[in-house]
Amino acid sequence: MSGTGVPPISIEGTADWSSLSRMINNKGIQFSKARTAGNSVKVFTNTPADYRQLVALLDSIKRPFFTYQLKEDRMDQRVIRGLPRETSVNDIKEDLVIQGIADAEVQQKTSRTTKKPLPLFLVKTKRPKKLLQIQRLAMLTVSFERRKSPPSPANVTAASGTGTYSGTAVSLNGA
Repeated sequence: MSGTGVPPISIEGTADWSSLSRMINNKGIQFSKARTAGNSVKVFTNTPADYRQLVALLDSIKRPFFTYQLKEDRMDQRVIRGLPRETSVNDIKEDLVIQGIADAEVQQKTSRTTKKPLPLFLVKTKRPKKLLQIQRLAMLTVSFERRKSPPSPANVTAASGTGTYSGTAVSLNGA
C-alpha cells in the first residue's frame, strides 16, 4: 500500500505504457508514482477516487491488472453463535433488516467432512459496529465473533490441490 492507504494497481504489459499513461492523464486520473515490476507496471494512485477511476478505465479497455480492494469497500465478516442449526438464513436476514442492517449477506457454515449444516452463520456487512450492538436474533441471545481466516497459501500444498483463498484480492480481466 502507498502512504495514502490506497493499494497499488499492477497493470500487465510494459510495451505500451506511454500510450496507456497518456490515456490515464487524459482522463484526469492522478497517481504519485509508477514503476516497473517484472512484466507489469505498478501504479500508485493518490486518492480512492483516482483508484476507482483507474480500475474502471482498465476494465473498460479490457486491460489485465491486479489489485486489492480498498479498505472502505471491504465487507466485515462475523460469525453468529447461539442459533440452532435449523434457523433459516432468510429469517436471520429479515431480523437483521428489522434491526437496521439491510446490507447484510448471510450464509450458513457447513462441516468440511460431512457437509452437514453447522449452527454457525457467516454475516458480511459494511456496518460492523451496528452489528456488534445486536444481542438477540430470532428471540435468542447470540454472540458475534470475527471470522477466522482460511489457511494461508503458504500452508496449502500445490500438489494436493486442496485449500482455497478467499482474501480481498481482486483480479479483473486477467489470468
